Amino acid sequence: MIRVHDLDRSLQFYKNALGLSTRHRLDFPEFSLVYLRNEENEFEIELTWNKDRGAAYTR
Repeated sequence: MIRVHDLDRSLQFYKNALGLSTRHRLDFPEFSLVYLRNEENEFEIELTWNKDRGAAYTR
């Protein structure tokens, strides 16, 4: 799980850098979970976006 501050920017980064695309997305009132994969591998990355988070994460 990777926490992100800007979901759209993060999705674009993972698409351009690693060729990953959204395979599944769960949207809740306070946060979203987005699962990224590519066609060549079985690994998956989960991005967590807390919608009302003002400050960027430091760790």
